Amino acid sequence: MFREYRLFLVLVLGLLAQSFAQAADPPSVTPGQGTNSATTAAPTNGNAGGTASGSGTVAPSVTIPSSAPAGGVSVTQPPQTADASYYKIAQGVDVTFGWNFTSVIQYPNSLTVQAYCSENGNTYPVGPSTGLPGRATQVVWSPYNYSMSALQNNNLPQLIQAKYRLMIFDERGPNVGASPGLVAPNAQVTFALYNPQAYTPLASGWICGSCNGASSLKAIHPIALGLLASLVVMLASGWGLLARAPVAL
Repeated sequence: MFREYRLFLVLVLGLLAQSFAQAADPPSVTPGQGTNSATTAAPTNGNAGGTASGSGTVAPSVTIPSSAPAGGVSVTQPPQTADASYYKIAQGVDVTFGWNFTSVIQYPNSLTVQAYCSENGNTYPVGPSTGLPGRATQVVWSPYNYSMSALQNNNLPQLIQAKYRLMIFDERGPNVGASPGLVAPNAQVTFALYNPQAYTPLASGWICGSCNGASSLKAIHPIALGLLASLVVMLASGWGLLARAPVAL
């Protein structure tokens, strides 16, 4: 009897141990979250290839095939195929430069626009000194306002009457080579700046310095011109009378 009781007790204990082994602890779940949560960064709406800020956010990447043509900008205002345009350095006169993107797959983070003068070797910022957005297509520049700033800041070179070369490039600099899908530097447009002169009426002594003989005629007194004209007429008349006189044989 005791032996059968022991067998029964062992069987009961075995069944209880098997039940506890199969029962797993329930997972700890925070309300509103699953047990296998994953964070997926949503694509940003910024410029392609830009760097997004924020923890766990990845900027979308752009794959550029090696067979893609080189990107760049084509200046449309003024047309880069036209002769140099002339702009005056005067108050209220703004200069607009415009361009289009060509074959660009990955837009830059920023664009820089400058004007280079070969006569003095200076480079001048056109537009904001901090640069333009990477997708900008024009810039409005006031040479007069820049000249006034240069008068107050000795670190800024002063504009002169000369020809300038317009340079447009991205954050990689003006000397990078052409790359598939990226913006290549553009320096194909030239323009000129000049200082307008104040109006001087003829009565105030204005002289056309480029006109032929203007300075010599201005130096002759009107009375002298009248006497010279009278002398020419007298000589012409006397020569005519002599030509009609009979010849003595």
